[in-house]
Amino acid sequence: MTSATALFLPEVLAERRSARGVELDLHVQPQLACFDGHFPGFPILPGVVQVDWAVELAREKLGLQGAFTGAENLKFVAIVKPGARPTLLLELAGGRLRFSYHGAQRRYSSGVLVFA
Repeated sequence: MTSATALFLPEVLAERRSARGVELDLHVQPQLACFDGHFPGFPILPGVVQVDWAVELAREKLGLQGAFTGAENLKFVAIVKPGARPTLLLELAGGRLRFSYHGAQRRYSSGVLVFA
């Protein structure tokens, strides 16, 4: 990981592979650039960043290829704060990437991303 990427991607603490995909334990470092201005005094991880991380990590870990063409069933149900340690589940089937961020007690977000 380059120093420039370190400011934009979470730290991957652990990785577990399965026949269907990969599960990544993440650390959402408080110094990530995505917290700048979102929101002053109450920083939260933007939903668009969660989607971007899913795509970037799927490209790196699962060899995801193709151009993004759409999203289905996007759900953002809990706030991710700086310092959080969510688990990201990525499953790739054909041109569809299913992602889910969850913690021990809650689900943060989930959805399906479609690629050409």
